[in-house]
Amino acid sequence: MKFLLVMVLVCTTLNALGEEIKVQEMSADGELERSFVLTTSLPDKVVLDCQSFIQGLRIGEEEQAVFYLLDPHECEAMQDRVKASLKRQQLHCIDIDQDIRSDYTCS
Repeated sequence: MKFLLVMVLVCTTLNALGEEIKVQEMSADGELERSFVLTTSLPDKVVLDCQSFIQGLRIGEEEQAVFYLLDPHECEAMQDRVKASLKRQQLHCIDIDQDIRSDYTCS
């Protein structure tokens, strides 16, 4: 019985750590061609950067920033999916935990 209770608590805790980011808008990050600031449901600045040496999703700024690294192909594919969702006037969701689990057009 104790084992079952511990497993339920662990599963609940692990699920609570994940977060769904809802992207509402995507705008150019200065003069960079493949770096975009995302307007999201988070209070922190979110950048999808497919141009810099460290590519991926950045949440926050400077020392407090959290990075979710992507290889160049994954980064550009995510960028295309976000653009496609927003072009259809739909939100785009990015499901994160310790890494990016998935991204999709929000329903």
